[in-house]
Amino acid sequence: MPQGGDRLLFVRFSSLGDVILAAYEAKALKERFPELELWWLCIHHYREMLASQPYVDGVISLEDHQRRSPRALWELVGRIRDGGFRFMYSLHRGDRTDLMALFSRIGVRIGSHRRLPWAFNRTLDEARSAWGISAPSGKVLYGAPERLEAMGRLVGDGGFVLCAVGTSKPYKTWPPERWAELAGMLIRHGLRVVLAGNGPEEAQAARLVEDSLGETTGLVNLVDRIDLLDLIALEEMALCVVGGDTGPLHMARPIGTRRVGLFSVRDPERVGGHVGPMLWSIISPRAVDSYRELEAASDSGAVMGAIDPHEVLRAVMEAVRQVEA
Repeated sequence: MPQGGDRLLFVRFSSLGDVILAAYEAKALKERFPELELWWLCIHHYREMLASQPYVDGVISLEDHQRRSPRALWELVGRIRDGGFRFMYSLHRGDRTDLMALFSRIGVRIGSHRRLPWAFNRTLDEARSAWGISAPSGKVLYGAPERLEAMGRLVGDGGFVLCAVGTSKPYKTWPPERWAELAGMLIRHGLRVVLAGNGPEEAQAARLVEDSLGETTGLVNLVDRIDLLDLIALEEMALCVVGGDTGPLHMARPIGTRRVGLFSVRDPERVGGHVGPMLWSIISPRAVDSYRELEAASDSGAVMGAIDPHEVLRAVMEAVRQVEA
């Protein structure tokens, strides 16, 4: 059982959605043991975001490519040994994580192994039960004050709907022309629309939306113009977040913002972990049971394309009505 002043190394390297889901457990640990010093081990991309959370006392990070380097792994083990950790609490599974845990010299190692049964000496379920870990209270992801101020200056006054126009997979992505239809209807209903995302495909989708709408003061395109901390601030400010099964949609839940999810699977709670009272799930009429069925399909994009923008509009307007009530 952790005592005051003990150090715990919390391990979840990536990806964005998984890091966000892990934040619930990190906050729950800190609420259960307020005097515990909780350090998070992650890839460098998430360092600044995690360091700004009030329940994280410190961050150890490494570049993503370094996880595949034996030399970098051994250097990381040295940093961990020097950290004075009494506990390791790992939500990340993998051979390198097992080796890191095994050689860390940390006395209590909590996690699940892939091939090395002796890498951890207590399972996550055992620790949760013995320590009395329960769901955390309130919001879990917090925007940095300086980023909230900066985003407020960038998008201007008034409520807006944040549209995350991209995902990592084509079978999770709503087509650009559908985003354009939705954005136009939202603007006609008196709402402003902010486009967010990063990468060439998202940038192309955002340009198509801009070209479709022409000159309008109701659209703000921030694709490839903001970082992760900016995105958190924008989601905290937004009336509603709309997106496919992607990190930004996951982020809205711990931030406490209403969200409308667009899904190509029939059960997004089981497949993607999308739950919560402030979620409106729009399921494609051509949805399947698992993403695996879509990976080999030649027309996987058509599944998301079958989602009607009018149905999405109704969900967004209901979410906005609840905010304004």
